[in-house]
Amino acid sequence: MKDDIRKLTLIMKIPSREELERNKVHLEWLSINGNWIRFDSFYDFATAVKYGTNRYLSTGTAHRIVDNKGRIIELFD
Repeated sequence: MKDDIRKLTLIMKIPSREELERNKVHLEWLSINGNWIRFDSFYDFATAVKYGTNRYLSTGTAHRIVDNKGRIIELFD
């Protein structure tokens, strides 16, 4: 059973848990007090950009995408 799952994972190119965590990004928004508040987390960067853009356009509030180390990847301002 484990061998079958391992073969299927290689064929389908399913990312490992470590790879998913490495690619994880967080969408944050800037509060009125000047604090960045985490809104959501994503494993897909394109989805995070789509959500960030839509939230920025609908709220007019600054948003940013950061990685697990807190480095800013994208800023919507």
